[in-house]
This record gives sequence, C-alpha cells and structure tokens, in this order.
Amino acid sequence: MPVIPLLLLLFFLSACSSAEKKSLIHAFKFADKNRQELKRILEQYQEDSPKFAASHFIIRNMLGKQSVDTNSIKASQPYFDAWATYFEKYGRYKNGAHYVICDSINRLHPNKRVHTRYIPDLQHISADFLIRHIDYCFHIWQQYPWCKDIDFDTFCKYILPYTTSNCYWEYASDFFLQKYAELRDTVQQKSYKEIGAILSKDVDRTFAQNWVLFTRKYPGLLPTTFENLAKAQIGTCLEANIYKIAALRANGIPAALNTFPNWGNANSPHFWTEIIGDEHIEELYDNIQRPYISDSDILVDNIFWKNTYSPTVKDTLPHVSIQYCRTIPKVYRINYEIQQNCLALRAKEEIPDFFRNPGIEDITDKYIVCKDIEVPLWDNKHKKEYVYLCCYDDNNWIPVGWSIPRKKQALFTKVGVNVLYLPAYYENGAIIPAGNAFILKENGELKCFSEEANKKEISATFYSKTPYRLHTALQAAGTVGTRFSVCNKKDLSDSLNVYTIEKLPFYEDSFKIPTNKKYRYLVCDFQNTPAFQDAYSIAEIKIFGKNRQQLEGQLTGTKGISDNKLENVMDGDRVSFYQPDKSEKRQYIVFDLGQPREVEKVEFYPRSDDNRIVTGELYELFYWDKKWISLGRQYGKENRLAFHNIPQNALFRIHNHTRGKEHRPFTYEEGKQVWW
Repeated sequence: MPVIPLLLLLFFLSACSSAEKKSLIHAFKFADKNRQELKRILEQYQEDSPKFAASHFIIRNMLGKQSVDTNSIKASQPYFDAWATYFEKYGRYKNGAHYVICDSINRLHPNKRVHTRYIPDLQHISADFLIRHIDYCFHIWQQYPWCKDIDFDTFCKYILPYTTSNCYWEYASDFFLQKYAELRDTVQQKSYKEIGAILSKDVDRTFAQNWVLFTRKYPGLLPTTFENLAKAQIGTCLEANIYKIAALRANGIPAALNTFPNWGNANSPHFWTEIIGDEHIEELYDNIQRPYISDSDILVDNIFWKNTYSPTVKDTLPHVSIQYCRTIPKVYRINYEIQQNCLALRAKEEIPDFFRNPGIEDITDKYIVCKDIEVPLWDNKHKKEYVYLCCYDDNNWIPVGWSIPRKKQALFTKVGVNVLYLPAYYENGAIIPAGNAFILKENGELKCFSEEANKKEISATFYSKTPYRLHTALQAAGTVGTRFSVCNKKDLSDSLNVYTIEKLPFYEDSFKIPTNKKYRYLVCDFQNTPAFQDAYSIAEIKIFGKNRQQLEGQLTGTKGISDNKLENVMDGDRVSFYQPDKSEKRQYIVFDLGQPREVEKVEFYPRSDDNRIVTGELYELFYWDKKWISLGRQYGKENRLAFHNIPQNALFRIHNHTRGKEHRPFTYEEGKQVWW
C-alpha cells in the first residue's frame, strides 16, 4: 500500500493552524489500530486538494465522536423491529399504536435491561465508508442547483459531517437519496432554504416524537442506532432532529443541531434543527409570557406549551394566570467541528456532562434577549476553577452556563433574561451553591434571594405547586359544552338535562341535582364539545348519593383509545384519563347505577397534570436560603394552603407528600404565585 507522500502531508499541515495540527495528531494517536483506515482516506485524496482538505476536516474533528455498540442494545431491538414493521405497513402511528406495540413487546420480553455502550468512531470507522461518504457529499454539493451559493467552509461544517450527536448509519445517504428522489425532481428552481423547509415539514409529519414514552414509561429504549430511527420513525425530540439533519445534509442542505441543557421554567433539555443561512431573526425572544396567535409568534422552536390559538382560554380565577410559554436561559449549537474555546478542551477538573461535548458553541444572542452580567459570589477563594449558572428542574439545579470566578464575582456572558438562576460549583456530580439565587430582569438587574431579603414576614394563600400551563387549560377548555342528563329508561329516551359545563373548569367542576327523584342512569354527552389539537379527555367522574356516599356503577359508551380506556373515568386516579375514539358516531358515557338512586352531586375532572392543591393531601412549603428550608407541613383545605409568618421576598416551592412529584419554584407577588 502506498503511503502519503511526506512532502504533501507536510505542505498541508503547514497551511493548518497549530490547533488543527494538534487535533490531527491526537486523532491518529487515539485511532490506535484503526489509524491505517484514516491513512487510506488521506491517500485516496492526495491528488484532490478540496477532498483532501475535507477528509482532513473530518478526521481531525472526529475526536470525541462515538457510536452505539449494537451488541449492547439487543434487548431493545424487538421494540424497534416491531415499530419498523408497523411504519412500513401503515405509515404514521395512529390511535396510540406506538404504545400498543410497546406494551405488547414488553409482555413478551419483560424486565429487559439495556446497558448502552459506545465505541469511539476513530477506533472502528472504515475508510470505505468515509470515502464513499465524502464522494457523495461532494457530488450533491457540486451537482444540485440549490447548492451553488454554498461556500466550501459552510459545506465542510454543515453538509459534510457524517454524524450528529453520536448517531450515524453507513447507508443513510442511500436511504435519503431514494426517499426524496421524487421531491428533488420537483424543486430544481427553489433555494436550499425553501427545500429545507419542505424536508423539515415532511420529517415533522412522519417522525413520532414522544418524550413520555421514552423517558417515563419505557426508559432505556434509547439511545439506539440511526438505522432504527430511519426505519421506525420514532424517538424523542433529539432523535427526530438527528434524523432531520441527516435528511437535510443528504440533500445538500446545510444544517446544525441547536440545544440547551434545561428550560428556564420547565424540566428537560430541548433540541431543534437550524438551516444554516436561514438563522436571521427579526425579533429576539424576551422570555415574557404571551399567547400564541400565529406561527410568527414562535420566535424559538417549541417555546409555547401548545401552538394553539386559544381566545376562549382565559384566566380561570383571579389568583391563577395561564402560563403560555417556556423560557430559555442559553442556546448552544452542537457542531461537528471542535470549538477551540470550549470547556471540554480547557477544563482539567470534572465538568458537567453537557459541557464535555467539544463541539458546543454559544449562540444565545442569535435567539433571545440576553445580558452580560457580573454575578456576586460568597467567597473570595474558590474550591473549583469554574463556576456555573444553573436553572431548576423538578428536583435539581442544572448547569446551563459556565465562567471563571474572579474573587467574589464571576462574569457570565449572553445570559437569557427573565429567568431564575443559581451560581454553583460542580463537585463529584453534585451542585454546590456558590452565591445567592437570583432572577435576571430584562434591564439586566439581579433580583437576589438573600438572607436579608427574607426577613419581612407575610401571610399567603397557595393554590398550586406548578403553574397552570396552556395545554392543561386547553384540556379543560375542551370539555366546555359537556352535557349531563339523568334518566330511568335503558334507551335513554326519558333523559332530563341537569347540567352543562359552560366555563373552563379549573381542575374540576361539580354540580348538584336539585330533585328528590331517583334515577338509574347518568349520561355524560360530549358530542358537541369544541375541537382543539388535543382530543377530548376525562380524568375522573364521581357520583355521590346521600351523605356523600360515592355511588358505583357499570360503564358503557364510546370506547377508549389504547390505555386511555373507558374504565379510567371511575378508577379513582386523577392522572389516568379516558380518551374516546372520535371515529365512533355517538360520543357519550352512560353510568348505570344498577337501580334508581338519589343522586345529590356529581364531580367532573378534566384531564390535567393534577398539580393543584387538593383537599386532604399533605404538603410541605420550602423557601430557598442557600438550600431548601422547610416552613412546615399542612393538609390542603378547600383546595388551598394558607401559611402565616413566612418570608415576603423569598423563593418558594411546594412538595406534595401524598402523591405526585412535580413542582416549580415561585415568588409571591400581589397575592399571586409567580412561577419561575
């Protein structure tokens, strides 16, 4: 086998920066026994300067890239095989089919555990694959008319990379070449941005994103291979965007993965795809609550809890405000190219997982209103080299930005406004507070939660442990128009209407039946309720006779979908719910009480997150002062909590000891809970 001429390699390296040279040397060293494959790639293109430069770019930036060892995820493969079979036959998942498939496989293979292992790409990737991949990328870049304005630098960074977030498939290019052949023939005169938008919509239409399925119901099914994603078309928002970016790049569209470690006022990270060259944003997102009117309001991907115009959804009670939007603390791009100023290359101490990726680039100021801020710290000397800004999720503070402390302060750049933060150290996987928690106001001021600010005491009434989010309000609004009637004839011909839900029920509605007559049947008719994005759903219906005795009965009516079956309306669980099959002609439920009974009261619970204060359940109130400090426990009364002699300007949270785990931090302002 010929070797790369020494003079050619030396000439090329002389044109590289010192960082690029170092990266290439490290890549060959780390490749170990696989370095011959890397040499083959460079040898292949020693007479072709652009491809030689491109192959150099791929190899020197391969450090840190890895792929799933397929042998380590065999236990999850039956799920993806079954999903792939369904998708090939039927296309999009309908009526909860992905849940049904998952439940069926789990019954056949219960308690299968997946312990995912990764293999470094440098140590196993083949020259044949990368040569084929590089040739394919150059072909589309040079042949597709919409690529004519894409320069070499953009091509290398955003079309050439073979992987996104440690997930690739050797045959992805062939897959997308065939999948979108007809589309390419119809868009020859369009720009790459227009074609990118068409491809993105197609992926959004077919790829099923389901966070709950993969993180709560069946954790461990992810990560998986790109081949599984392509064939099964299912995953979380991360997998959906990995797939979308591969589809775009395979068709000559430069694209990148954007992300942040955690929302500012909600749990979990988020990912979305940016088409490079289409990132101009006329208005930056200021993290202020606003209702969705049209798609032009979506300043950043997925900020609204629901992309639904909701003029009928109003604040339900004087003390409750609907939360329309998620807030964003920082925005990062995950590049294939190693970023020389990234924390992963600088740090000599343990750092959070998110910042171990050497491709992270801070692009916060492209998307949101942000400030450079000096954050006060408690100590003049620091136990760690780096300090982090953290946002709060369900139980922990999550690092979202980093800085180097200088005496009793740290400069953090491009920090999103109207968000709650905590400066902290990272030690042995734990977050150690380094200063007071604070809210960054839009004008750049810090509202700090300090011991001094907590001295004044007040009394307060609390109604929930999380904000009343738009999707929960929409689920309630969707039940407006539900009619209840009573009767004694089996054919329901003698039905007497006794109540109609006329306004949005805040977690529940109830009514009394003003008659002493006995009835055998209670009918819940939802034939003419409004149509929102979410299907009609009911969490619970309770029927009471004399002396608050709860009445039992037999249920008939419109069948439910998947696990959201009819029986859920009387299972005593406010979280499970019934979702009727809308394909059926009649939309109703009949409660057969067995014999005529006196019915005094009916309670109706729409589907919800069940996060309001509930009478009889035990809660504990905490406030933040370097840690969460208890202010005492209390049982809910009349669906509220009343506390006295508590700090006025404090940061609070409420924990339910009876059931549930979700909660959010809040302040108490002008008699209302304000959520962060």
